[in-house]
Amino acid sequence: MLISTVEILKKARENHYGVVAPNVFEMNSVKEVFEVANTLRSPIIIGCPSQLDLEVIAEATKFYSRRYPDVVASLNLDHGKSFDSAVRAIKAGFTSVMVDRSTLPFEDNVRETLEVVKMAHAVGVSVEAELGHVGQGASYDKDRDSGLTDPDEAVRFVEKTNVDCLAVAIGTAHGQYIGVPKLDFDRLISLREKVPVPLVLHGGSSTGDENLKKAVELGISKVNISTDLKIKGAEYIKKYVSDGSCNNLFSIIEEGIKGWKEMLIHYIKLFGSEGKV
Repeated sequence: MLISTVEILKKARENHYGVVAPNVFEMNSVKEVFEVANTLRSPIIIGCPSQLDLEVIAEATKFYSRRYPDVVASLNLDHGKSFDSAVRAIKAGFTSVMVDRSTLPFEDNVRETLEVVKMAHAVGVSVEAELGHVGQGASYDKDRDSGLTDPDEAVRFVEKTNVDCLAVAIGTAHGQYIGVPKLDFDRLISLREKVPVPLVLHGGSSTGDENLKKAVELGISKVNISTDLKIKGAEYIKKYVSDGSCNNLFSIIEEGIKGWKEMLIHYIKLFGSEGKV
C-alpha cells in the first residue's frame, strides 16, 4: 500500500531503524524496488528526482503497489525546487514531496517551504524540507563545514514551517567524495534530542557502512541512496560485456539492474528495516 513518508518514518524513529530511499530512474527500477521490499518485508521510500517524468513514475508506482499489496511504500518527490513541481507531483499521485530551498537564507527557506506545506497538508501529503546544505562530493574538502545544520535553528525551522521530516547536513555530500567523509555525530545527537520530527540524511552513497549504521543508531530515520546503486549496476554491466560476446541490449540492462538491486538489498539490511512490515 502507498502511504505518506511521515507515516513510515514515525514508526522507524520510534523503533530505531532506518528506511532506505533509493532514487529510481525508470519503470524497471520501480519494479525492482517493490520486489526487494516484498521479499525482505521492509518499508521503502521511492525517491523520484524532479527531472524525471513524474506522471510515468507515479503510474508505475501505483501499478506495482497493486501487484504487491503487502509492500508498505511511499512515493516522494526528491529535491523539488519549485512550488509548481510539488503541485505536479501531488496531482500525479505522489504521497510525499521534498521542498529543497536549502541554499536560500533562513527566512526565505521558511517562507517558500511553508507555502508548499500548506498546500500539501490540505490534501494529506507529507513534506520533507532541508536546512543546512548537503553539497557535492567533488568539492567535499572545501565545502564540508560551510553548510552544517544548526540544531537550534532546526527547531525554529520546524516550528515555523510545520514540516513532517527534516533533511539535515552533518557532513555527507551528494555523489562520490573527493576526500574522506567525516560525519559530525555530536551534531546529530543534538539534532535528534531537539528536533521533534524524523531526520533525513541525504548523500548516503560513499559515506561508508560504519558511518551510515552509526547515523541510523543515533537518530537518522531515512537515508537517501542513489550513486552507490548506479555504480554497482555499472560494475555489473562492465563485467558482463568485458569479453565482447554480449550484443543484447536487454540482457545488458538486466545485468545492470542486478547490481543496482544488490546494493539496495545491502542497505535495507544495514539500516535494520528488514522484517519491519
